[in-house]
Amino acid sequence: MKKALVMAMTMMLAASLVACGSSSSSTDATSQAITRSEDAEEEESETEEESMAEEESTAEEGVFSFEADGVTLTPGEAFDASALPDADDVYTVPSCAVEGSDNVYNYTTFEVTAYDAGDGEVTYSIYLIDPNITTPEGLALGDGVDTVTELYGDNYEEDGTAMIYTRGETKLSIILQNDVVVSIEYLLIL
Repeated sequence: MKKALVMAMTMMLAASLVACGSSSSSTDATSQAITRSEDAEEEESETEEESMAEEESTAEEGVFSFEADGVTLTPGEAFDASALPDADDVYTVPSCAVEGSDNVYNYTTFEVTAYDAGDGEVTYSIYLIDPNITTPEGLALGDGVDTVTELYGDNYEEDGTAMIYTRGETKLSIILQNDVVVSIEYLLIL
């Protein structure tokens, strides 16, 4: 949009200079206007690239989140079961996060474990069950170790057969068997 506006203004300037008479100074003015227009386009392109790089950097430094049915689920953030379709099953288990119990919501393709924080539930973990769903970055159960490092890089901790990536107060635990992803779980770091 800005490029079109700059180009239109440049064309109008050139047309007005030609209509007022054609002299070498009007030709110079037109050339200068076109050069300024090209410089503005280059600056705009550089600004867009910098903005995209900042967004990517923020995602890497932020937290791990999973998206399901248009809802973003992030360990450590509020969990609203009503924002998702009805769970296939809900059961209570002793809590790994706090004293008391956790509720586990099974949605066939993934599971959410949430604990009661007093003023509502908080997501503790998201566990992927179905190989037909992927992480936002594109990882699925059944993918190879090369896909993991291609999507998430080499900055991970090993814990047995698990590759554990950390962002903020969250971690992504990817368990491998024979270099194949057999488990993907998002967890809150306590």
